Amino acid sequence: MSAADVAAEAGVSRTTVSFVINNTPGKNISEATRQRVLSAAERLGYIPDQEARRIAMARHHSIGLFICHSQYVYSDAFISRVVEGMAQAVNRHRVRLVIHPVTLYEESYLGLAQRDEVDGIVLINAHDDDPALADVVESGFPAVTMDDLPELPLDQVYVDNRAAAEEMVQYLIDLDHRHIAMITHASTVFAASRMRLEGYLDALAGADISSREEWIGYGDFSEHSGYEAMSQILEAKPLPTAVFAGNDVVAYGAMRAAGDAGLVIPDDISIVGFDDDYLSRYLNPPLTTMALPASGMGSAAVTLLLRRVMEEDGGEAEPDEELSRIVLPCQIAVRSSAARGSGVSR
Repeated sequence: MSAADVAAEAGVSRTTVSFVINNTPGKNISEATRQRVLSAAERLGYIPDQEARRIAMARHHSIGLFICHSQYVYSDAFISRVVEGMAQAVNRHRVRLVIHPVTLYEESYLGLAQRDEVDGIVLINAHDDDPALADVVESGFPAVTMDDLPELPLDQVYVDNRAAAEEMVQYLIDLDHRHIAMITHASTVFAASRMRLEGYLDALAGADISSREEWIGYGDFSEHSGYEAMSQILEAKPLPTAVFAGNDVVAYGAMRAAGDAGLVIPDDISIVGFDDDYLSRYLNPPLTTMALPASGMGSAAVTLLLRRVMEEDGGEAEPDEELSRIVLPCQIAVRSSAARGSGVSR
């Protein structure tokens, strides 16, 4: 039996159930609603997760990094750079960092937090319809996401993926490209992937350029998915003159596919990425990409999370009050993988 069952029985939101069950002060909940929730809980035999509440109060001087996709996670250089920034912050504050790749829809973040006895969690590649994330919100457990999820009442540290992607594609447009393909770095269930795709479409629309379905491919965080998506795009006629890859790892696969197809970068086709991973500047040619402040994002997320943990310890703030939205800047790293286009496709 869960809070969702009580909410359905009482005809209220799960957040309202959480407020009533936990007797959260300062919430404008009528007595009739309160009694309806309590009666529903009694009828269903609902017992609040006391262990989760115990975790939220017991401090073990450790935090968790939960990476909400388990495949290819250790080859994702962006994650490595985030961890570098987090490591600097946890060392400074003398706390332990526990790293968990988790499987979408199959893991309980609160359960992992309980098992590892962490005081709070940072989540990467979370998304707003993840029920495990909804449970974190309802519990009030200290958490920070590194994604722009405006509907969720959680602290967040992120970059404006949509605006940055639009800027990256506008860079190609300014080079006189009018036939621009895109390969997302992941399924659009992930907020960052969805917003980068939206930024791509925004840039095309702003330049009065029509998008083409056959010029949009979808990756899965891996080089291989970039290779496969690029290979499919190169079967289209006409060919695009430029490709925007949703991250650098996917761009690597796309560059290999272009080479295998006999195309020279950037003479025959321009390719740009997103992230600015370590290897990107050492490719042949070096990859033009949107440079993200990954290390700074990791450090800021840890600092924000620890502040929230300490506020809870001192009773200075409610978990759902005074939420922070930290948006860090990013900029294009111009290298050699994109050249001026002719304005026409091949």
